[in-house]
Amino acid sequence: MTARALLLFLAWPVAASAGPPLPLPEAPVRVVIPDATAFDAALTGAYRNALTGTAKPGDPLVAAWRQSRLGSKLEDQWSKLAGDLPWTWQEIRKLQPRSVGLALLEVGHLEAVLVIETPLAALPVEPPAGTEKTHGGVAYALVSLGAADDSEDVERRMGLAWARSGERLFLATSERALLLALDEAAAGRGLEPPLAGVISMELNLEALRQDRFFRREFLFPEGPETGKLRAALRLEAGQLIEVREGTGEGRAEGFTFDAPSAAAAGWEPEGASFWAALRAGLLEPIPTPADKPVPALVALPPSARQAAEDRYAVNFTRPLVAPGAAAWEEGELGTWKTLFDGQPVAGWGYWLGPDGSRRLVFPWPEARDQELIESCRTTAARRAGRATVVKAGEAHEIRVGPGLAALAVKRTAGFLWLASTAQDLASVPAPRASPDLVRWARVDLAAVRAEGERWARIEGPARPEQVRPLSDRVLGLLGWMPTTTSLSVERRKTANGWTERVVFGTTGQ
Repeated sequence: MTARALLLFLAWPVAASAGPPLPLPEAPVRVVIPDATAFDAALTGAYRNALTGTAKPGDPLVAAWRQSRLGSKLEDQWSKLAGDLPWTWQEIRKLQPRSVGLALLEVGHLEAVLVIETPLAALPVEPPAGTEKTHGGVAYALVSLGAADDSEDVERRMGLAWARSGERLFLATSERALLLALDEAAAGRGLEPPLAGVISMELNLEALRQDRFFRREFLFPEGPETGKLRAALRLEAGQLIEVREGTGEGRAEGFTFDAPSAAAAGWEPEGASFWAALRAGLLEPIPTPADKPVPALVALPPSARQAAEDRYAVNFTRPLVAPGAAAWEEGELGTWKTLFDGQPVAGWGYWLGPDGSRRLVFPWPEARDQELIESCRTTAARRAGRATVVKAGEAHEIRVGPGLAALAVKRTAGFLWLASTAQDLASVPAPRASPDLVRWARVDLAAVRAEGERWARIEGPARPEQVRPLSDRVLGLLGWMPTTTSLSVERRKTANGWTERVVFGTTGQ
């Protein structure tokens, strides 16, 4: 996983190796570097420092890695393994590797096997000696047991076992992983690069979805994808591209629209996620809107029963809920549910401006516009009191208090746009169909990074027992992309499934 994150930012043309396939056992994640020499030539600057172990403590990549909970855990485990195997990319280079492969068999146990194709008859650097054993006629050394071997050391997940067979060096964090790789070699099986490119990867989606550690650390939606996902990094016209291919994409085709100067824009094919985005983004822009926001009210206690009542202690801004009173109510949220149950949203788009403006767009029948507008008005009234709907140009604007805009709705062809004000909807276009397009997104990373300080203020200081979704996950990832200024993603249907392209835009530095 670390190698993939690093290579996202390396732009170097690499041809696929013509060498024999590497004997990587079946695993949730399998990675192949087909041309290690070209990879080494591409590895420069902070990335080389990180992989060769020469990065200074204040290095931005190191800081970003430690900012994520996953990074801090891996660093802790690597410090334990380094006592037995103090190897970095610097030591691997001494082997003059032709190709390198990695199979991650179990995420929670950090169980993996690394296979290095080397032409050297004698290794210039050798792993430590351990208990000598044999498997299928191949000698190997067991240095320490890993968690996957039921090690008694509960503080250590990564063990060490290694073997040399022909021109291949096997390094594994468990004895089990090593033996599986040796079995693959004995059977003459191996993994060809799933796709041509700088680096190639295969993900077993079903296995990853069943892994508790992966589900906890990588908060991806379930998705329609099935089977194995293939991915590769390539250099096309001076841009670093990640290409992905898979099966199981049966969602309807999406729509595209122009969003000039957007901090982020895109189209989501899952209509089920629209309500959460609408409510938290525009209707009730707070971190966690309540499912039952309307309190069950009771009458104030009469003074005749409480002679010593202090009228100044009564707070009319807070509802008085007596012990045993009825539970809070969903209020107008029930109307929203009925509306979307009767008219499901098939897909939706978003457009976030650098000034903080938010826009949502979705297909909607014109005959039901008034129902939706009235639902918006009712929600605004619950939150702010009296709310009215006024015509503002081509949009309908919901206003509260002394004419303050709370929400605006505008129709463009068969779609409705929603934003905070009618001004935000002044120049929105009508989305247009795109052949085979399922989903897309474009993000200005400079605008995202600019939110870092505000996110930190909202989410509070870093704590080991809690992950801050924006400050730790998003900014931690962006810390590994110092020269990447934009991201764009497009997924399209194919005859056999789907293909996806991710473009990593840079400043050219």
